[in-house]
Amino acid sequence: MARYFFDFADLYLALRDEEGTECSNPKAVSSEALRALCQIAGERPEKYADQMLNVVVRDASDRAVFTASLNLSAAWHAEQGQSEAA
Repeated sequence: MARYFFDFADLYLALRDEEGTECSNPKAVSSEALRALCQIAGERPEKYADQMLNVVVRDASDRAVFTASLNLSAAWHAEQGQSEAA
């Protein structure tokens, strides 16, 4: 298995993975990256509404090998949201 490093960034913060994660193949790398994006956004969805969350995966030689982004958007329709939000 190879070690990959998952660096996350949003509009306000960038986190560089110094520990890494062992992954058995490219599909495992992409699955881990996508799962992590969903988990991070799921913990604080209001923070990531209308904001991009990115992950860049690096291999052991520090080369970027995979990139993924999550863009959450939300919108109320007509007056429905205004009356319930008040």
